[in-house]
Amino acid sequence: MNVFKTDARSGFIFVVLLTAMIMLGGCSGVKYIYDPGTSFTGLKSYAWTTATGLGRHESLVVTNVQFYGDQVLGQKGFKKTSENPDLLISIDNEYETYSDIYQLRMLTINIYRRESKELIWRGTAPGYINTDAASNDLKNAVQDVLSKFPPK
Repeated sequence: MNVFKTDARSGFIFVVLLTAMIMLGGCSGVKYIYDPGTSFTGLKSYAWTTATGLGRHESLVVTNVQFYGDQVLGQKGFKKTSENPDLLISIDNEYETYSDIYQLRMLTINIYRRESKELIWRGTAPGYINTDAASNDLKNAVQDVLSKFPPK
């Protein structure tokens, strides 16, 4: 009988771990694409611009994404400026709403050349991203997406 209890306990632990991996896996798997013909060398300044997509844009979420993005980009040597930046960055979000609480279903950060308005890099964090201030989900998603920029 002890063997049965051990097997049942192991099975339960396996199910709990599998469920946790599936739930936590929603925010992983950052995807990115870029123009391989673009030289990112010398592109060192940026400005945030209005989103291009048709999705809903919550101003506090956008403000937070920009705040976290500024931190990551600053650590990479990029400078935020309003005067002739090399790059323009926009945010596209897909939301899911539950009562008064909403989560990002996907965070997309688009990076364009300022002169041509040509999209040269896009990073996406799929999954359910909690936007609550007490959660680190949004911060982690922004850091994960921008960790892939610029491409190497």
